[in-house]
Amino acid sequence: MRDRAIHLTHACRAAALGAMLLLGLFAQQRAAAWFPEGHMVTGDLAYDLLERQDPQAIATITRLMQAHPEWAVFDSQLGALTGRARDRRLFELMAVWADAARGGPYDRDNWHYSQKIVSIVQVLLPFSFGNAQSAFHHNLVIARDPQAAASDRAMALCWMIHIVGDMHQPLHAALWMSGRFPLTDAGGNWAWVRRTPDAAPERLHRIWDSAGRPDGLNRSSPDAFAAELEREYGPDVEPLSPDPDTAFTRWVTHSRVLAYEVVYRRWGLDAGASQATAAVLPDGYIEQVQAVSRDQLAAAGNRIGALLSGLR
Repeated sequence: MRDRAIHLTHACRAAALGAMLLLGLFAQQRAAAWFPEGHMVTGDLAYDLLERQDPQAIATITRLMQAHPEWAVFDSQLGALTGRARDRRLFELMAVWADAARGGPYDRDNWHYSQKIVSIVQVLLPFSFGNAQSAFHHNLVIARDPQAAASDRAMALCWMIHIVGDMHQPLHAALWMSGRFPLTDAGGNWAWVRRTPDAAPERLHRIWDSAGRPDGLNRSSPDAFAAELEREYGPDVEPLSPDPDTAFTRWVTHSRVLAYEVVYRRWGLDAGASQATAAVLPDGYIEQVQAVSRDQLAAAGNRIGALLSGLR
């Protein structure tokens, strides 16, 4: 029995190493957490919080952003906007910049996720895939350092905002590993489902990403969605821990709990390992995806605002 247990442990660890390799190869095809509109909503919410609590931080951020290495791209997208509309739109663009930078010189693919296995296999394989947690600390330190170069602070601000948004999408914090997915499901990227029996197969990860898109939530625009979230959740935000790293770890842990409880339904979600075997989602699943995503996007936006408060 002991030899069998040792063999199982070695087999699982070998599978995990294989998963790491395959995930590295798959990295360039990763879905971005939330579609662009979802990240934009977090930028809107962060801006609105600062407008209420610390307008000077907005002035600091808009000044720093003019030193961003890709400022010309931001400026062209801002177009003829002026005043508040321009500044708020800038926050939206900052929130999505890290995805737009994919494939370029500022791309850091493994900063977008920090995934752990949430099935029972986690007992044997407590590994983390991705560097979002260390990247959050790295970029927050630079963003808050008044002695750092303005260009470095600008990029760090964009990354920090984006990473917080990413890690509120449960599948950027979790993986599933089982007999059907011996090398993990790559955070839902290798798990196939159908919304209805007649629907086309979709990756589970994409379904969760699309919940942050206005049309995925029956909303017309990021602005309208942000306004609705503000009416629903109100202006109050949780006090930010004196140690942002501790707070961030708590947020990531909560995303992993949501992955286990909601995304994978405690082993209860049936997903196929190929398009041909895509399973139909259970009744009420999409509605639950949308409800959880609303909560997570609202929390992410307000937490980003709190992290930016006091920036000078």
